[in-house]
Amino acid sequence: MTQRRKLIFFTTADPRNDCGALFRAYHFAMAAATAGLEAEVRLAGDAVAVADLEVIPDTEMGRDVRQKVASGREASFAVSF
Repeated sequence: MTQRRKLIFFTTADPRNDCGALFRAYHFAMAAATAGLEAEVRLAGDAVAVADLEVIPDTEMGRDVRQKVASGREASFAVSF
């Protein structure tokens, strides 16, 4: 019997102040999904603000997070709030 598990990347980081945690959650979920593993990004607390991409600062990391979020919409991993 094969047992499947889901990788869950959880963050509560506020995207206005800490884009790094959001970047890592999306990055690792995308890497897992690309490798054929079931993955999910779970956003809680202030992290749910990332649903409004306008709150993310216009910095290099902010632009990277926007790209990860946009790519995540097309990827084969789940995002939950």
